[in-house]
Amino acid sequence: MYALSPVDIPNLEPGTRNLEPGTRNPEPGTPNSELSEPLNVMKSAYDLAMERLEKQSPSVKLTEEQRAQLAEIDSLYKARIAERELLLNEQIRREKAAGRTSEVDSLQKQLASEIRRLTEECESKKEQIRAPGTTT
Repeated sequence: MYALSPVDIPNLEPGTRNLEPGTRNPEPGTPNSELSEPLNVMKSAYDLAMERLEKQSPSVKLTEEQRAQLAEIDSLYKARIAERELLLNEQIRREKAAGRTSEVDSLQKQLASEIRRLTEECESKKEQIRAPGTTT
């Protein structure tokens, strides 16, 4: 086994890195030709895809008023969907208790249809607000 002597291990001061004997790392923020050059950092596939997407269709910045309108629409449609779910789920429960499976199937299809319709209506209204150059 090889034992290291104190001569083999450099005596480093805190915050230093001996690249050559007697040299110190430059202090952070001091100009240095090596440090002032931009680092070529590899980008992930996700970053590259997001850059391409941003070039193809730049994201639209929303105003506070638009954000408030979007939040109001979300809230309104969430309430409408919850109302329909409560009403139809209660009817489904009653029909199940009565043993009318054909009515249960019909009500479940109606519930799914109404949720889909309300969701599409909500997204349509939100898209009108997001569309550039439109005012409501």
